[in-house]
Amino acid sequence: MIDVSYSNIKNGLVKLICEELKTVLEKLPKEEQEETSAIRVGFITYNKVLHFFNVKSNLAQPQMMVVTDVGEVFVPLLDGFLVNYQESQSVIHNLLDQIPEMFADSNENETVFAPVIQAGMEALKAADCPGKLFIFHSSLPTAEAPGKLKNRDDKKLINTDKEKILFQPQTNVYDALAKDCVAHGCCVTLFLFPSQYVDVASLGLVPHLTGGTLYKYNNFQMHMDSQQFLNDLRNDIEKKIGFDAIMRVRTSTGFRATDFFGGIFMNNTTDVEMAAIDCDKAVTVEFKHDDKLGEDSGALIQCAVLYTTVGGQRRLRIHNLGLNCSSQLADLYKSCETDALINFFAKSAFKAVLYQPLKVIREILVNQTAHMLACYRKNCASPSAASQFICKK
Repeated sequence: MIDVSYSNIKNGLVKLICEELKTVLEKLPKEEQEETSAIRVGFITYNKVLHFFNVKSNLAQPQMMVVTDVGEVFVPLLDGFLVNYQESQSVIHNLLDQIPEMFADSNENETVFAPVIQAGMEALKAADCPGKLFIFHSSLPTAEAPGKLKNRDDKKLINTDKEKILFQPQTNVYDALAKDCVAHGCCVTLFLFPSQYVDVASLGLVPHLTGGTLYKYNNFQMHMDSQQFLNDLRNDIEKKIGFDAIMRVRTSTGFRATDFFGGIFMNNTTDVEMAAIDCDKAVTVEFKHDDKLGEDSGALIQCAVLYTTVGGQRRLRIHNLGLNCSSQLADLYKSCETDALINFFAKSAFKAVLYQPLKVIREILVNQTAHMLACYRKNCASPSAASQFICKK
C-alpha cells in the first residue's frame, strides 16, 4: 500500500519501493518442505483516493480501479486482487514498473490513512483469510476522510501535566480500526518517511495493537537512508510469521498473571490477542504473588499460543516452565535477570506515558530502582559505610 503523493514521487521513494518489491517478493515466508509460498499478494496506491489493481495471471496488463468514496471504503474487485506471486509475476512486475510513471505528473499532496487500512482489512475479510498490510506513508493525513488529523505539535505542553495528551491518539477512529483489524487477523506494519510533523501517536496505534512494526525515517534522503530502509523491508517480509494468534498464560497456585505488555490487544483479562506474531515480537507478563509458594513444589507457568501458519494451518504451541522458589532474598537477587527487569520497566513506563506526566513516571522508575538496591543492601550486602554500596558479582 504505497503513498503516491507528490513528494514521494519527486524524491524517488515510490520508484525505490517498486524496484525493491520485485526482488523481495521472491522471498515470501513459506512452510517447511514447501518450494513456494502460499501467501497471496495485492497492491493499492493512494493519495486522497484509493487505487486498486487487478493483477490476475491471465491479463496482459494490470488494471486499475479507483475508489473515491473514502468515507465508506469498499473493495471494487475480488478476483484478481489477491494473487499468488509466482503465477502473476509478469503482471506484477509490469505494475511495479508502471506505478512511478503512472503518477509522475500528479501534484496531489493531501493523503488519507485510516481508509487505506480499512481497504486492506476489507480485502482480507472478503478473501476470508488473515494477513499483513505493508503501508509506505509520508505525511499527516489531512484529506477529508475518517482519521483526518491536524498538527498539534505544541511545545508549550512539554514538561507540563498536559504533555500526556501528545502521546494519545487525536481521534478514536484508529482505536476502533485496530480492534476490527485484530478481530479479522489483519496485522499492519507501517514505514513512515516524514519531512515534518506526522503525529506518530495516532498513526502508530494500529501497528502497535495489531502486532505490527513501525519504522520511521525522518527527512528521508535516498543516498543516506535507502540501504537501512531496504534492509528493514527485507527482514520484515522474509521473517517467519504466524497470524490471528491468541495467547493465554496459566499458573500454579500462589501467583497469577495480572498485566501484559507488548504489541497486543485484550478484550478481557486473560486472552492476549495478536493479529500476527513473529520472531521479533515479545510479550512481557507481570505476575502477582498473592499466596504461599512452596520451595518443594516451586512455581509452574504454562503459555499456550493458538495461531495460523502462512500455509493456513491452525496450530497450538505450548511452553511449560517450572521455577524454583526460595525464602532467601540472596537467592532471588542471584538469579534475577537484569534484561527482563529493564524490559518490564521500559514497557510499563511506555504504557504509563498515556496517563501520567513524564516527571511522575521518572520518579516512579527511580524509586523502584532505589527500593530494589536498598533491599539488597539491607538483606544481602556485606556491612559497609553509609556512603558505600558493595554489590557482589
